[in-house]
Amino acid sequence: MADFDLSLTLETVDAATYRWDLASDRLETMPTFPAPLRALGGIATGAEWTFRTDGDSMTSRASVVHGSSGRDEGAGVPYDIEYALRVPTRGSDQLVWVEDVGRWHADADGRPSYAQGLIRVVTERHESDQRLASQARFDSLTGTLNRLKLLEVLDGMLADARRYKTSCGFVLLAVENLGAVDDAFGDTTPDELIAAVSKRLRSCMRAGDSLGRFSTTIFGLALANCTLAEIQVAARRFMDAVHEAPIDTGSGLVGVRITGAGIVGPRHAQSQVEMVARVSETLAEVRRKKRGSFLAFAPSQVQESRRRRYVQLAEELIGALNAHRLELAFQPVVSAETSEIQWYEALARIHQDDGSAKPISGHIEAAEKLGLVHLLDRRVLDLAIEALPTAPHPIAINVSADTTSDDEWRDRLVEVLKLKPELAGRVLIEITETAAPGEMAEAAQFVAILRGAGVRVAIDDFGAGQTSFRTLRALGVDLVKIDGAFVTNLSTSNEDRAFVRAIVGLAKEIGFKTVAEKVENGETAALLRQMGVDFFQGDFFGVASRL
Repeated sequence: MADFDLSLTLETVDAATYRWDLASDRLETMPTFPAPLRALGGIATGAEWTFRTDGDSMTSRASVVHGSSGRDEGAGVPYDIEYALRVPTRGSDQLVWVEDVGRWHADADGRPSYAQGLIRVVTERHESDQRLASQARFDSLTGTLNRLKLLEVLDGMLADARRYKTSCGFVLLAVENLGAVDDAFGDTTPDELIAAVSKRLRSCMRAGDSLGRFSTTIFGLALANCTLAEIQVAARRFMDAVHEAPIDTGSGLVGVRITGAGIVGPRHAQSQVEMVARVSETLAEVRRKKRGSFLAFAPSQVQESRRRRYVQLAEELIGALNAHRLELAFQPVVSAETSEIQWYEALARIHQDDGSAKPISGHIEAAEKLGLVHLLDRRVLDLAIEALPTAPHPIAINVSADTTSDDEWRDRLVEVLKLKPELAGRVLIEITETAAPGEMAEAAQFVAILRGAGVRVAIDDFGAGQTSFRTLRALGVDLVKIDGAFVTNLSTSNEDRAFVRAIVGLAKEIGFKTVAEKVENGETAALLRQMGVDFFQGDFFGVASRL
């Protein structure tokens, strides 16, 4: 066997061993500094090494060894730290990150006598970790906080407001005309507009305020020490900044309108969840009445009752998630021609103490209103992935509008399929139809990534929103699920029959398969079969149950 060359191995992985004698401060590095550190030259003492350690690293070898509370029982006291060294380059210093793993050994009095260990250059890994940490906090397109971090900041502001008897505000600003812009100019222009709007909003912010991307087309502003009157003034300032002039894009000048809503806490909301629920409902109200304007939350008995119900349902859902009481039931989707099962749709249920399972349709709406639905979608994905290997047929997984912009959900599925590519053909993702128009750019990217991984994609509840067949073609989905509201009364409603017939005809022209939901009897199934629907789903062909 050839001799093992440790020096060559260390050089290959940009690593070196060292011995540091604390009494003399002498530092020996063997065989030599890794290549990215060679410019440090002849550092021979611990003091010189400490001098070259960047202060922003928050730690150093010297501080770890001298400040250790450990006791050497004979084998030394281990340490494992990561810090940056300032390496001279032409005219300036370059930061090189190193991992420093070693042990210090004590003298007869128990004090550190010498340390020895290994340093390895990890700049690339550190930068990758930093990028991942940034992605966990910031929206990649706008550079603003992402939704989760924004709500975390709002939670802190509200806690401070209660503690110091002050107030804080939360404002939602919705960009209104991205759908028309997308139709006129193409997929890239909406992204340019969102990025430009974020810049204009940032230019109006006070120190201490926070801006985040609440959803694909909605920005959120957490405003510290802000009264209701000040929120209204601030909102007008933000909206004027966006409305005052067209935005110059690569496709030309585009005018943007935004609609806003705001709330002050803790006066009108005692928790972050309540603030989000109330301002979201206020935004929906002003968008119905007068887009391009601003409305501040005002208490209403009817609205308050609905909000309390949302909060109650959301808390019940979060409790079930935390206690691992969420489970899946699977309803079959069958071939219209043969009635044989083609796949199952995974439907979330809350497991009750008596052993029964409670449907969560109302909980989903509440979670969407309160910005918590991503937690549900991630748990459903995990449960579906667990079920896939042993399921007798493929599984369809529902996702909400917010999930189309949830990188963690998407990456989790893609990583699983990389490890187990045979599962890709057994997964079908259903996107809620009402999300598609306003979230077109994000949804299109989401669909493209999933289909690139071999996953089929369907639009769910088609007909409940405003999606056109042109949008469906742009998204590149595989299936259209006809909203059950048009199927339930098919045998008695001429209007519903005409609507379903039109959907099926256009789908066949464009090349989509169709699924009819809520098929509850043989008469309805026969009518749908005559119209040319490809697949059926409903209690007539099988109720949702455990596999």
